[in-house]
Amino acid sequence: MRVSPHLRLSLQLMVIALAVVPVSVRAQVIHGVVRSQETTRVVERARVTATDLRGRTLGEATSDDQGKFTLRIDAKGAPFSLTVRRIGITPSSTEVLRVAPTDTLAYEFLVPEESVVGDTVRVTGRKMPSVNESRYDEAIRRGWLVFSPVEVAKHRDHATSVYDLLRWAGAGSLIIPGRPTDCVRSSRYISTGRRIDHCMVWVVDGQVMGPIPVLNPSDTYFLAVLSASQSTMQFGDRAPWGAIVLYTRMNGDQPHP
Repeated sequence: MRVSPHLRLSLQLMVIALAVVPVSVRAQVIHGVVRSQETTRVVERARVTATDLRGRTLGEATSDDQGKFTLRIDAKGAPFSLTVRRIGITPSSTEVLRVAPTDTLAYEFLVPEESVVGDTVRVTGRKMPSVNESRYDEAIRRGWLVFSPVEVAKHRDHATSVYDLLRWAGAGSLIIPGRPTDCVRSSRYISTGRRIDHCMVWVVDGQVMGPIPVLNPSDTYFLAVLSASQSTMQFGDRAPWGAIVLYTRMNGDQPHP
């Protein structure tokens, strides 16, 4: 399964103010349904996950035989996003959401189907590439600015943050902050000496995480920098000002030539 190369998620958001809910109730309730984008049929047994900007799971729910789910989280007003996954559909995520603690959300996920086809099995002596090696080759084919696993391996164990990796890699088109609580920006959006608040987003193992990374640099396999046009084509309006794509060593750690 992989994230679609285009913005393939359609959603409808309805914020309902619940006047009858006591102030002491802090949970945010999310009701929704998952449907196929192509046929509008309901998608059962899809897993819906809410995560904060640090990638921590706030709650999970599974759609029933009518495609419906109910998810209760306590984000305490902090931003979060929703992701839906299931074999046979393209994993899709919402933009970052900021919702009051007592709001109720109603979502309709329209997700693209992804055919599950088994390839012909051939027994040969050739070693198959790892998942991360395939991702690296794909990034090269897409024309992204890629910093290879060999380059990253030289610095990752000595870096104190992923910002250090970007500096050592020599990503000259980026404005890399000195503070870990600030975001990376593209130098293309700086004019007359003024910073414009156009933050690039981080995409970790295919998932859009937000503008502030909470990552261990020693876990990095390779990095790629996407321009605004490339990131919009790949991730839609979740990454309108460019993206920094990072794949971790979780899915393979062999040096790539």
